[in-house]
Amino acid sequence: MTRRAWIQHGLRFAFAAQLAVLDIAVRGGGVYLARPRLVAGLGGSIALLALAASLTRPRLARVALALGLAVLGVAQLAYYRYYHAPLDAQVAIAARQAWADVRPMLMRALPMLALGTAVVASLEYGLLSAIAPLALPHRVALLCASAGFALCGAPRDATLEVRTVHALCALSVRRAVAPTAGRKVLPELESTRPELPSILVVLSESLRASDGCLAPGCPSSPEIDRALPERVTLTQARTVASYSWLAISAVITGRAQTSPRADIVAAPDVFDLAKAARARGARYSVRYWSSQLASVFERDDLARTVDEMVTAETLVGHPLDDIEDSVAGGLDRAIAQKCERAMPGMPEPAFVIIYLAGTHAPYFFDEADAPYQPWQRTVTWSGLDRLHAAYLNAIREQDRTVSACMRSFMRANARRPWLIVYSSDHGEAFGEHGAIHHGQSLYDDQLRVPLLVAHGSGALTAEQASALGAAAERTVTHLDLLPTLLDAMGLLDHFALHASVAALGGRSLLRPLGPSPIVPLTNCTEAYACPVNTWGVLGEDRKLVAQSWDGAWRCLALRPEEHELELSECQELRAASRTFFPRLPNGAQNSP
Repeated sequence: MTRRAWIQHGLRFAFAAQLAVLDIAVRGGGVYLARPRLVAGLGGSIALLALAASLTRPRLARVALALGLAVLGVAQLAYYRYYHAPLDAQVAIAARQAWADVRPMLMRALPMLALGTAVVASLEYGLLSAIAPLALPHRVALLCASAGFALCGAPRDATLEVRTVHALCALSVRRAVAPTAGRKVLPELESTRPELPSILVVLSESLRASDGCLAPGCPSSPEIDRALPERVTLTQARTVASYSWLAISAVITGRAQTSPRADIVAAPDVFDLAKAARARGARYSVRYWSSQLASVFERDDLARTVDEMVTAETLVGHPLDDIEDSVAGGLDRAIAQKCERAMPGMPEPAFVIIYLAGTHAPYFFDEADAPYQPWQRTVTWSGLDRLHAAYLNAIREQDRTVSACMRSFMRANARRPWLIVYSSDHGEAFGEHGAIHHGQSLYDDQLRVPLLVAHGSGALTAEQASALGAAAERTVTHLDLLPTLLDAMGLLDHFALHASVAALGGRSLLRPLGPSPIVPLTNCTEAYACPVNTWGVLGEDRKLVAQSWDGAWRCLALRPEEHELELSECQELRAASRTFFPRLPNGAQNSP
């Protein structure tokens, strides 16, 4: 065989094997050692690309194939760089469902993706032009490719080109929406308290505990620090998911997000319960004011439940495509103005939930008043310190909004019992565990959040205040918020709520805490498609987490800061995990 022939064979094989090599690089060779049948998919991919190369003699066909391969390869590598997982149908469905978050990031990355695609397409075209036609009959090549993909099994187990077709097909299937018509109508719930306390719940966005107001003199939020000098800070608070959609569902329903979707949708949430509360004929004026998009809730009837509902769409007067429109518009400031105007004349008692967006990427702040320097909003691995500085500037900006709402609320309720709760939906990563922003993992940078509680004018009894103070260093979660609010309302022991309270995943922080319940953590539910299988369980001082590429659980100690331990030190959590997760994220049996 001549040297030229050897070169031709080498070029042909390099072209035909490129997606197989990329798949091995993205998934890791261990996947193929553990599941040998997947090797058939690699063979199918090689046969398919070899066939495609021999059918592209016309120049236009070569251009189309080169461009298609470049788009697939660049998209796969870009996604892997961010999530460390392969791009497939699960990713596509999750992206569609979270499009409000995905679109801004995608648009910012588009110029670099286009440049990368152009460069790779040029290389692909050059390689295609240099390849001689395939000597193997086309029918044989097609048979080999088909057999390889068939032996491989499910489309998500195949190589990139098959997964892409599968993802496109999955996008054409519309997600069913659980009906809210089955939601139980609550009777009037008479409180055991002589007077309902006015309650303000403020939720930030993407605010992690290490940058939140966890101690007096907190530099990131000095106005909140001054507004609530006698607050109780729960230093070991965590959300149960690192996606807003699931985290907020846990806050308002008090249900573990591993519960059946129909049960979560039908369960009475904090808005229903506040509307039903009564004390000597007085009832709550229930308000939801937010600079977030309305789609953050699955229920579609909230506007008919509360007395007033304000969302990002309400504030701008037209539909919004993504969360960046809200952030860039500085809509948190509009919420602060709403607080200052509406709080003084609001009927008493008031129950208000405020959910802000300014600390979501790309982070809103006045560039002329940005104490953290240098900063940048562009996401780059080399510029994470500057990205974090932009995030801190956004926290300082939002500090003014939050404190203004708190002060307006306290002034309006100066003569009656009042309670304030301040937290965040989830945290934010800046390179920790190879992640940026949120949604990739359940490590503490994305899960641990600030949680502040303040009260006045007799909103809590001495026993309740003592119990709350004693919980300051205990591990608590957002699942504890609804029981705590019900307790403050005097409804936690109401006979009409026995079944609902029994189904809650947390406990009241206004009562002495016994042993901490083991709580499931997940970014993946029946209702919410996650791009990467990620779940775990949380105990008092330990946590288990696993992702799709992990062969087993990871055991983490929570104090003084999160760090990994030997798996043998999490035996109790391993046993409890099987109640929630019969399988690990990688599909293996969750066995002892």
